[in-house]
Amino acid sequence: MTGQSDEVQVHRRFRGPPASGNGGYVAGLVAEWVDGPADVRLLAPIPLEVTLHRRREDAEVMLYDTATNFVVARPLDAPLDVDPPSRPTEDELEAAALNFPGPSGHPIPGCFVCGTERSAGDGLCIYPGESPHRDVAIAEWIPDEDLADEHGHVAERYIWSALDCPSYFGLCEPRPLALLARLSASIERPVAPGERLTVTGWEISREGRKHHSATVIHDQAGEIVAVARALWIEVDRVPT
Repeated sequence: MTGQSDEVQVHRRFRGPPASGNGGYVAGLVAEWVDGPADVRLLAPIPLEVTLHRRREDAEVMLYDTATNFVVARPLDAPLDVDPPSRPTEDELEAAALNFPGPSGHPIPGCFVCGTERSAGDGLCIYPGESPHRDVAIAEWIPDEDLADEHGHVAERYIWSALDCPSYFGLCEPRPLALLARLSASIERPVAPGERLTVTGWEISREGRKHHSATVIHDQAGEIVAVARALWIEVDRVPT
């Protein structure tokens, strides 16, 4: 049996809804302890700036406190079964940027990844707008230097973050209000701060309140950097 544990806090900077952690960031925080591609289930809203326990037993990693198990991550045991679209063109990116909801139309304007209230160096500032040419949402992402880990690469938790919100904006209209419940991802190679990347999200299917979508990150050469599949659950309101 292989065991590992520590204590972590989700800083308010990394929020999604006003009082809970961004789903992609938290998924990445837990998936960092999984070897290779991971499947992460978000079981409850993750509180901010409180001490949580992160523990690995064999291949499973959990994030919890004395009362609640918030996240469970395991190695991905099957292919993601997605067909990533091609990298968006420059003209497509420019046109899609005009379709991203402004501050008045954003459901969670304080979100670390896509929030309109966040600035460069604070949030990731990934603003996916609908493409005028195909049923996808696309955005550019140039990771900041402060996202680097001890090896000089963008820390994986931020790549997981970038895979989160674009999969929501990729849901076709009428786009529901929904929260991330599951994210499965494969990171194909390390990312350097300052790299010019594109992020594309698209819908796969709907089953009542369940919405399945996916995300891919491309580099400038059109090669895949990371890919993910997401499950969103429709809600009546954003938790506060």
